[in-house]
Amino acid sequence: QASFDRQRPERETCPNKRPARQETTGETLRGLPISPGVAVGPIRPVCFATDAGTVMGGDILVVPVIDPGLAPLFGLAAGLIAEMGGTLSHGAIIAREYGLPAVTNVRHVTRRLRDGERVALDASRGEVRRLSPSQIS
Repeated sequence: QASFDRQRPERETCPNKRPARQETTGETLRGLPISPGVAVGPIRPVCFATDAGTVMGGDILVVPVIDPGLAPLFGLAAGLIAEMGGTLSHGAIIAREYGLPAVTNVRHVTRRLRDGERVALDASRGEVRRLSPSQIS
């Protein structure tokens, strides 16, 4: 399991665990590219150390900040989307070392994307596109 060096984020900043609403499919969220690449998969919110056990291979992690303590999950994850962070943060550098497609500064992403929702992450362009069930293969 991952260990977290920072204080726990406030509960209201954690990703929504409810099922995705259909009217949000097709929406594109934008942020700052920090590690290039493309990934398609389900969103997996990780806000607390206890969330690390829910991550499965191919998940796209959604986090409030890119904490270096998440590094043990980077080998398992298909991508990373963060609400806050910079290109030179320790966590961003580690994501690049792993070759993990990653985007940061995606406004309110921890409240907008929901657990299990499928997205297409184009980290080279800084885009996260919500997929409809018919777009999932």
